[in-house]
Amino acid sequence: MAYFQASHLYTRLRDNLPTPSMPAPISAVILGNQGGTSTKGDPRKSVKWIDGLRGIASFIVILTHLARGWDYELFSPRDNEDATPRILQWPILRIPWQGRIGVTIFGFLTGYVCALKPLKLSRGGDIMGSFTTISKSAFRRPPRLIFPAAIAMAISWTVAQFGAFTVANRSDCWWCRYAAPEVEDSLWKEIIRLGENFLSVWTTKYMVYDDHQWALLPLLETSMLIYLLLFATMFMRFRYRMVVYIGMILYFHQDAAPDTETFQMQAVYGMLLSDMSYNATVRGWIENHPYGRKMISIPLTIFGLLVASYPGEHPEWASWSDIMFKASEYIFPPDVNIGKRYSALGLDMMILAIYVSPSTKEFLSNRLLLWLGKQSFAVYLVHGTLLRVVLVWMLYGISGQPWEGGEAATEDDREWLHLRPPWVVSICIPIWIGIVYACAAVWTAYVDTFCASMTQKLERAVFEEDEKAALPLPSTSVPMRTT
Repeated sequence: MAYFQASHLYTRLRDNLPTPSMPAPISAVILGNQGGTSTKGDPRKSVKWIDGLRGIASFIVILTHLARGWDYELFSPRDNEDATPRILQWPILRIPWQGRIGVTIFGFLTGYVCALKPLKLSRGGDIMGSFTTISKSAFRRPPRLIFPAAIAMAISWTVAQFGAFTVANRSDCWWCRYAAPEVEDSLWKEIIRLGENFLSVWTTKYMVYDDHQWALLPLLETSMLIYLLLFATMFMRFRYRMVVYIGMILYFHQDAAPDTETFQMQAVYGMLLSDMSYNATVRGWIENHPYGRKMISIPLTIFGLLVASYPGEHPEWASWSDIMFKASEYIFPPDVNIGKRYSALGLDMMILAIYVSPSTKEFLSNRLLLWLGKQSFAVYLVHGTLLRVVLVWMLYGISGQPWEGGEAATEDDREWLHLRPPWVVSICIPIWIGIVYACAAVWTAYVDTFCASMTQKLERAVFEEDEKAALPLPSTSVPMRTT
């Protein structure tokens, strides 16, 4: 009898059928039925909105750096204490220009995407499959970030050797001068500095050739946090995993370390929503209560946009931001970046509103946003060099002449190269954005594919081949049970 019971259990495990001590197969867990074929509410079918959100985030990063370079007053609620606010400095309208929220979105997406497949497998009863996914994903993550970032750094280093950043170092754009590298007096020193910068960007987040890569190390560390948290909570019940997620979010909320609200807190929040997407009760409520979700999503969106509008500079210059500045003393721990904290809080509200709104998810899944999302990582890697080389050439000229005054510096009273007339700027910036996305598309098609292939080869070389041997059956010499 024991032999036949064990054989029956093995057959059901092999065929991924439900057992008395095992959840239903993944199709039943996701679809909310056993044997149904409807895909309504299936997170695997409705995750495209994530790519659309990623596309918006990368575009916001570009707008932010344009404002930082040539209209830094947009980071304040008005140009000076007595000036009338410009339209782009109004609450909500100021969000794309003042920065912060783009990288914060990347932090959320890291947690949501890294957790999606392991949670799907574990909730379907395939625990070993989930552990395998975590192991291989954790292995792939570093090379998939490091390989393309190193290529982007090498390109930036190469163009620097030919003097491509000279105009940026002579322009009246203080941020361009700050972020553009000045070449050493010998090629050997530059080769040494290239190696030092490769090491420093993955240890201290600093790189002289493209300072935008500072966020890659925190994103890598955050993904490892998610894999560790997945491993630790794999056998927990759903409600207790929720307790762990909320506890982690509250822990990072009180942690005053730099950027915890941008990366760790957002990633755990993304993991929480990823886990909830497989819960039949949550899905059922969203599908069956259209008015209830509107009553939640609309106020959350409006309030989240207002909260995320907190200015990064001089909040005391406007009454609305001054109120938020004073309230921050009671909301956040001391000695933190208040702007990033408010951006994270506002973003969490907006993402929750998106999460309960199928119509918003459908909008984020349109073809244009999906295409932008596909290019997002490439855009992040290439836009910095293109901004300080191609765009600066378009706005100041290629030669950087006439120039008087010796070596460039970040701040002094010399006469820097002046920006061309406004009509030239208004034509050049859209053209440059088109160039960025054209280069990003080429990068995605060739460089990213090459890096993925290299990662795959490395994985095949390192990992053992999967063994699909059958589970050993119990010995037939089981002692008979006496009555």
